[in-house]
This record gives sequence, C-alpha cells and structure tokens, in this order.
Amino acid sequence: MGPVLVAIYILACLLVGFVGSRRSMGFFAAFFFSLIFSPFVVILVLQLTRTPRQYRRDRDRPSTPDA
Repeated sequence: MGPVLVAIYILACLLVGFVGSRRSMGFFAAFFFSLIFSPFVVILVLQLTRTPRQYRRDRDRPSTPDA
C-alpha cells in the first residue's frame, strides 16, 4: 500500500470518527473500529445507532398502557 492510499484510508477513518462523534458510539470508538474493520462497515453501523438526543427523547417518553 502506497503512502497516498494509507493517507486516504486514515482520512476516511477520521471522517467516520467525526460522524461518530454525533452518535452514541463517539469519535474515538468510531475512529478505532474504522481503523480495524473498515470505514464503510463502521459508517453502516453508525447509521443504525441513535443520536444522544434521540435516545433521551425515547427514554423520557411515557409508555402507553396496553389495552
């Protein structure tokens, strides 16, 4: 792997980390997992996770009683 490809890979991992910073996973976890697995795999996982705001909204919503 040439140095340019390594730089592009690390840049993609950093971008995934920035996306992960707004998710429940966080920047460092997203960056670390994208280095180990693949930025493409981790970005798919991030699309499945909720933002902290969504988590709080769902947690604080009163449950409806079953009829």
